[in-house]
Amino acid sequence: MKKWLFVAGIAGAALSNSCSTDFDLNADFIETPVIYGLLDASVDTQFIRINRAFLSDDIDALTMSTDPESIYYGDELSVHIEEYDLGVLVNTYPLQRVNGDTLGIPKNTGIFANTPNILYRFVADLDYTHTYKIVAENSETGKTVWSETSLVDSFAIIRPDDESVFPQSISIAPQTQYQIRWRSAQDAKIYDLALRFHYREGIYFPEGDSIQYTFSGYKDWTFETNLEQESVDGNIIITYDIPGESFYNFIKSSFDPVADNNFIRIADSIQFFIDGGGVELFNYFEYNNATLGITEGQISPTYTNVNGGLGIMSSRYHKEGRIYPLSIQTRDSIACSSVTNGLNFAPDGSTFGFPYCD
Repeated sequence: MKKWLFVAGIAGAALSNSCSTDFDLNADFIETPVIYGLLDASVDTQFIRINRAFLSDDIDALTMSTDPESIYYGDELSVHIEEYDLGVLVNTYPLQRVNGDTLGIPKNTGIFANTPNILYRFVADLDYTHTYKIVAENSETGKTVWSETSLVDSFAIIRPDDESVFPQSISIAPQTQYQIRWRSAQDAKIYDLALRFHYREGIYFPEGDSIQYTFSGYKDWTFETNLEQESVDGNIIITYDIPGESFYNFIKSSFDPVADNNFIRIADSIQFFIDGGGVELFNYFEYNNATLGITEGQISPTYTNVNGGLGIMSSRYHKEGRIYPLSIQTRDSIACSSVTNGLNFAPDGSTFGFPYCD
């Protein structure tokens, strides 16, 4: 979840035996696969990250971390996903080894080799009523690791009402709160909440009282992460109050004023995103403080649900809400409030003095 951002994984332990700490982190030349995976039934393509970790008496860890051959497996690793319906194997999906750099999925910069960005992927329509087991086998060493997870189910955003026939406008004032509301997803323990602010930019021509638009885009704001829920049952109404002041401060921090008074911005609309994450992911964050280390020197032996390795295999569901126009009052406030005034936003077109505040 993005933020949780992009996480990937493979191999792990059954849910009934997901916590394992019996690793010898100082054992030399013992292969330790490291797997990160979040299966998401809202998309058809799944990406898994599999690295390896080991210690060496001859090469220091920082040097090894910059060598792709030290942290990635080659053709010796075969990976597949097994799909089960009430314990009965119904499908097997082989995973393809790919370079994320060529797919527009760059790796975050850091002490580890940034390129290539080796991932494993498969394409399938996932069924949230089924369970999925990932198995990775090393043909050279004979080592096999695996992990299993259920899936987070789909869910509905009910405020704003995504099922309404007539789109409503969104009103957020600096001194008020906007309450977003959704029905919980089956098997989701934590949620990330975000909104996308859509806007346009253009040049105002006073002689013709017209605007020539030159750009349209958006800014994303994650306003809550790892929102924990007591129950993982589905169809429970969850509410969250977004402070209007925080929303306006987000806009203030996202845009710079432009000296040209004829340069105009238009606040158009808002879209909400909610990611529900599985219980294993919640446990991983709780025990490991969301530290996704790759080498053994960086991974504390606390929580993993990967049998024979380290890491996490879990699931999430990414829900994209509809796009809603901003109300007249909200457009006026973005343009003229004491927080966001001076960012070249215009009030609503029906407001006297448009495109200026006075």
